[in-house]
This record gives sequence, structure tokens and C-alpha cells, in this order.
Amino acid sequence: MAPVAAAPTASRRRRRLLQATIIVLVVIAGNFPYMDSWASDRYDDWRSHQPGYVRDNGRWDIVADSGSRSIHAALLRTGKVLLMAGSGNDKNNFDAKRFETVLWDPTANSFQKIYTPWDVFCAGHAFLPNGDLLIAGGTKAYEVLAQDAPDGKKKEYEGLKDSYLFDPISQRYVKTGFLQHARWYPTLVTLANGAVVAVSGLNENGDIDPGNTESYDGTSAAWIEHPELRKEFPTYPSLLLAADGRLFFSGANAGYGPASLEARQSGLWNLTNNQFQAVPGLPLPEVNETAGTVLLAPAQDQKVMFIGGGGVGDTQVTTDRTAIVDLSKPQPAWQRGPDLRTPKRYPGAVLLPDDTMLVSGGSQRYRAKDTLTAEIYDPATKTFRPVADPHVGRDYHSEYLLLPDGRVAVFGSNPLSDDNTFDTRVEVYSPPYLYAGERPVIRSAPDTITRGTTITLRTSQKIGKVRLMRPGAYTHVTDTEQRSVALPITEQADGTVTVSVPDNPNVLPGDWYMLFVDNGGNVPSVATWVHVTP
Repeated sequence: MAPVAAAPTASRRRRRLLQATIIVLVVIAGNFPYMDSWASDRYDDWRSHQPGYVRDNGRWDIVADSGSRSIHAALLRTGKVLLMAGSGNDKNNFDAKRFETVLWDPTANSFQKIYTPWDVFCAGHAFLPNGDLLIAGGTKAYEVLAQDAPDGKKKEYEGLKDSYLFDPISQRYVKTGFLQHARWYPTLVTLANGAVVAVSGLNENGDIDPGNTESYDGTSAAWIEHPELRKEFPTYPSLLLAADGRLFFSGANAGYGPASLEARQSGLWNLTNNQFQAVPGLPLPEVNETAGTVLLAPAQDQKVMFIGGGGVGDTQVTTDRTAIVDLSKPQPAWQRGPDLRTPKRYPGAVLLPDDTMLVSGGSQRYRAKDTLTAEIYDPATKTFRPVADPHVGRDYHSEYLLLPDGRVAVFGSNPLSDDNTFDTRVEVYSPPYLYAGERPVIRSAPDTITRGTTITLRTSQKIGKVRLMRPGAYTHVTDTEQRSVALPITEQADGTVTVSVPDNPNVLPGDWYMLFVDNGGNVPSVATWVHVTP
């Protein structure tokens, strides 16, 4: 006869159940931080895709992986995005002469490699009036740290004199004349007459440029020395073309150069007589490095916002301050603006076609502790409001661009790490206006626009405002191109809208622009490309 197993007593069953419960609780307790984080992430992901939340806050989507260590990004008049890496802050690439450029098509979400003849890493760039992108400078040699140098002395990065155009139609680089001065970390800015001014940078010996100024002449494809214009700047100084033709230096910069506050003073630089008018009042001027600067919409108002920033070099000081200055005043001075949600170095700031501005990304430390926050600034109310948060951290070597469909694309990020990590994912933000109802459609618009005239558009809805938005060219928290210009409506009836075009070339420099119309409810159209002739 087979033995019969005795049934467990009730007390034994209770004891086993208690033991199992204790084991489960111990496991849960030991893994609670992970489980809590996992649950929180799942909830955030679920919430971020709910229709009501998206309607109020927009949404972020990781749409692709470029595979490129992009340092520079520019939106071309074809609607494609040029992602320039060069050696991509990777000395192995530099030593092997692996220089890379990738062309991203946002519509097809496809990537095309472009032959890159020099190390574009840390060059400067600006658009010419015909829509070509001028790129100048680059990397001749990487830095050598003191502990790695035979003489025990640190060697700085060294700049190049190379200069190229990128032709959006042929999709290739075209050589121009050489710079007069080698430059690494320079700033280029286009003037009303179509010339491009180049300043600052480290030269071929790794020394900060002492104030040499030169300009690019499109007719001769040559760089012209201007010995009468001497102005020392820190590297990648944020320069904007003001309505009176002067260049406004906000004080923001990205790295090397004189540490004194005097040399980093914000002001207006007159290129006719080399006079510099200081603009006082910037809060915390000692933390101007890795800050953002944007000419708020519309450009005719001449109001500039200064955003975040940190201490000189690799210090860990960061600020949440913003400041605003009105350049239309005879004696402009900074006034404190609303604070950001969190302190930010490397903030990404992008103008939107409804006149607001997205500020996202950045980090609370030098190339570390990414913020993963986003907010929208409304110049009408002078306030920020939080919106959907991005999924990918972005700090050093990240880029932000408005796309013709009204979304914002974000690239890159190179946090400080032993393995020199680089994020190559492309994330796109869809603002709330994309979920606010039917978008107006531009049914017809002129291909070419002349300043000081009127133009007629045909649209699918009644229009509240019309904007010309210059495409961005972004690197190292610097975009000298970005601006939104209002075209006042003079007449409107039966789907036909007549608008006036500003006559000031300092407000509306010659270039290809994205033309957006708004239905009066802050819902913009998809843009149409138009050429503002010089």
C-alpha cells in the first residue's frame, strides 16, 4: 500500500503563508526604488500620450537615430537638415581623418552621408542671402592635457583657415577662399548687405584671437581683413544683428577667452566706427558661459532674452535666471525676466510660429545632470509655463531647430564621461498648437519677396498673423540666424490676405525664410519657403 501523506495542519499552512508573504515583501522592499522608478516611467509615458495632456502640453517622440556625432545643425531651404560632425569630438576619428556630415530628410525620415573634405568640428556658420550655408574654421589639432604632454604643459585645440559653402541643391561642399585668420570656436553672423562677419576663436597655435575681424564677400568668395575693426570676444560669442545695423553681443559665449567681466561685457558694436556701447544690468554676469540668447518674436520689437548659463570653464555653477533687454531704447539695459523651472547650462531655445519660445534640455552641471524639462515662454504674458518633458538628456554639443511643419527637432549631446559618450538619437517636439484644431493652409504665395512692398496670399482660413521665420543654424548654444519677422496684415477678404513687408534690411536680411500664417487662434500652417531678395 502506498504511504499516505499527512495533510498539513491549519497552523502549518498559516506559517507557510506567512513565510511566503515575508519573502515577497523582502523582495519588493529590496527592489522598491527600481519598481517605483519603473512604475513612474510607465505612468509618465501613458500620461504623455493622453489626448488631453497632449493638447495642453504637446509631446516628444524619438523618431530616429542619425548615427552621427553631430556638433552643428542647420535647416536648409529644401527642408532637409544638415548635421555636421567632422571628427565629432573623437580624436580617433580625427587621427584617421574620418570627417562626417549627414543630411536628414524629416519628411522621409531618411539619412544621407555627405562627403566632408575637412574637419568641420567646432567651425562657425551663417546663411548667405541665396540660401547657401557658409562654414568657416574647424579643427587643426586636438587638445593635449598636461598629464599627456611630454613637457607637462597643456596644449589647446588649434583652428583652421578652411572655408566652404554648402549648396542645398547640389548637396555638396564648395571651397571658397581661406580665412585671413585660423579659427576654432568662432562666430559668424550675416549683415544686411549680405556680407558675413567672422570673429573670435582659437588660432592655429591654440591662442585666443586678440580681436581680428574679417568678412566674407560673396561675389569674390574671399575673406577680407578689417584692421580698423578690433574687438576681442570670448569664443562662440552670441551676436545678433540689431535693427540699427549694429551687432549686439549678449555676453553669452561657449568657453575660451578672457575671464575678466570687462572683456565679456554685453553691448552694441558699431561696425562703421568700431565703437562699443555697453549694455548694463545683466543679473549674475559672472555666469554667462553656455547661456542661450534669442531675439524674441517679432523681431521688430527688438527684445532679446538671455537664458540660463554657468561659470567660466568646467565650474559647476549654474543659474535659472533669464533677462530681457529692449534694444530699441537709446540706452538699453537688461531687466530680470522670469526664472526657469531649473538651473540650466546649454539651454535649447527655439522660436515657434505662434510667437512663443520653447526652452528645453540643458544640464545643471558642466556636461552632467541633464534636466529633462521643457517650458514655453509667452512674450505677451512674460511668463513661462511647463510643457511635456523630453525623453533624452541634452547638454554639450546638442542642437535645436524649428522644422517647416511647426515641430522642433533636437540632436546630439556629449556629456562628460570616460568613454566620451555621444547621444545620436533624434527627438522631435510637437507643440500644443498641433493639437488645437484644423490648421490653416497656404494655398498660394509668391516665391520671391521684396522688402518695402506688399504681397498677397491665398489661405484656407481667416488669418490672424503672418510670420517670416529664418531657418536656424545651431552650435554650442549659439544661433545667430534665428528670428521671426511680422508681416502686418493690411487687407483680408474671401481667403485673400494682403500683408506688408518690412523695408529695414537689418530686421529682414536677405535669405530664404519659412512663411507661416496663423488662424488667429495660435494655430499655424505648415510653412511655405519664400526668398527675401537682398
